[in-house]
Amino acid sequence: MAVREKPMGQVVRFLLPSLKLKQVAEAGTTAEQRVHQFFIENFGGYTAASGNIFGYWKDESGHNSYGEHREFTVTAATEQQLQAIREFIAKIAAELDEECIFVEIGGRASLIYAP
Repeated sequence: MAVREKPMGQVVRFLLPSLKLKQVAEAGTTAEQRVHQFFIENFGGYTAASGNIFGYWKDESGHNSYGEHREFTVTAATEQQLQAIREFIAKIAAELDEECIFVEIGGRASLIYAP
């Protein structure tokens, strides 16, 4: 049996605070709409998972935090695409008033900070 396969690049996974995704910005759109538009226009698609996704962590000052999230997944074939995703996530972090966003790129975890 012949199997057709198309490599798509590195997997990028990131978490956004689920409740903040529905907040309407000054432009009249939600963060959820802006995420959808960015990935459809620039990458041709993405996946999102919602449900019981939550996390606990300590911030840099030692305070405990808790958040409920939606997980987004997209693939990037080039370093330019990866950089565009990083810049977009940093922008969304600022818009959502988040200090940083947890991101996994090709199996490597990092935090992307708002500018």
